[in-house]
Amino acid sequence: MHPSVISRAATLLASWLAACVLGGCANFSEVVSVDGGDNYNLTATGISYTMSMSRLTNASREKAVAWCAVQGRDMQLRQQARSWQPLQVELDFRCLPREAGTSESGLNALSLTRLQMITKN
Repeated sequence: MHPSVISRAATLLASWLAACVLGGCANFSEVVSVDGGDNYNLTATGISYTMSMSRLTNASREKAVAWCAVQGRDMQLRQQARSWQPLQVELDFRCLPREAGTSESGLNALSLTRLQMITKN
């Protein structure tokens, strides 16, 4: 292998490792259909000691929202579980048809319970 190729690969690896250490890194499981329908499960595990629980939670929700968006649907969070040993977030969510006139960024990540609390007030 040519020395410039090795040097470029080493530079890319070093920059990736630096970003991981400074910002925290996570491993994501494959999104798995729970019932063969529109209900899914996703697990995110923090692999860096600098990863906070809130960042891991946000990253897992973003991944779930993106999963549903690819299908042209909105994500509805059904259940969220957190654990500290290892640092892990597990989401149960479903993808619902988009409502006409609903803002994509506003309500799509709120849980059904939270939506019920909002409408009661």
